[in-house]
Amino acid sequence: MPKEQVLLAALFAPGSIESEVGKVQAALFSEHGLASAQALPPLIPIAFLDAVRSQRELLRGMNAAVSPGWRMRLMGAVWEKGHLYARLETGGVWHTLRARALETGEARHNCLFPAAEGFYLGCGDAPPERRSLISPTLPEKSFTSGTIALLNIRAALVGVDWWRDLSWEVVEERPLRGRKPS
Repeated sequence: MPKEQVLLAALFAPGSIESEVGKVQAALFSEHGLASAQALPPLIPIAFLDAVRSQRELLRGMNAAVSPGWRMRLMGAVWEKGHLYARLETGGVWHTLRARALETGEARHNCLFPAAEGFYLGCGDAPPERRSLISPTLPEKSFTSGTIALLNIRAALVGVDWWRDLSWEVVEERPLRGRKPS
């Protein structure tokens, strides 16, 4: 099956938080055999964008749309359209980043998984009847720094097993600090 290229605007948390979420992903794979749980690193998907049409200044605009002093807090696991997320309370920051990404980039819909307010934990390969049995324990952690990035992802976008043949790379990144009001 031919691979297609998409661009994912995403947020990466500091290393200590990434490590904690990575442990949850590894446990999902170990305990439930769900390969999609480890297909991507711990990331918060903001929006899938057309890789060809997205603007070069996207990350700068996303950073400028956020006020400094933001905080995100892990709030437990939640299923979103057949995929598992470590839900976050972002105080509106995720919605602001998403709105800015969608207004400056050409959005792609029905991609690999939905962009949702939380860390993507995969589990799209879990049969629907088993999903209620998958409820990982997440640490009560919060963070106040991160990196927004654009990931170039190549995968077969048709079919449920996209994670079996996947490649990705960070093509651009920027610290998410927010812009002070003038």
